[in-house]
Amino acid sequence: MEIKILEYDDEKEIILEIIGEGHTFTNILREFLSDVKEVDSTGYFKEHPFVEKTKLVIKAVQKKKIDKAIRTACKDLAKSYDDFYKLLEKST
Repeated sequence: MEIKILEYDDEKEIILEIIGEGHTFTNILREFLSDVKEVDSTGYFKEHPFVEKTKLVIKAVQKKKIDKAIRTACKDLAKSYDDFYKLLEKST
């Protein structure tokens, strides 16, 4: 995976290009971002179905830091995966 920042305004919006990932990763990241209070809205799109490259757009609530929102969402996502793995280990 490679991430490029296409546009960045710390208190308004960031547009990331995620290379090497498709709908699966980008959609779950979008879901976790939309649960963070600093995020007003988020969405993504793929320019072509055969290219593993998506663009993720994150808009912040007024005067909130986007980078903090991204860190929070990633930590929450990692915790969910850890919790799932622990449940899976218990069930086997």
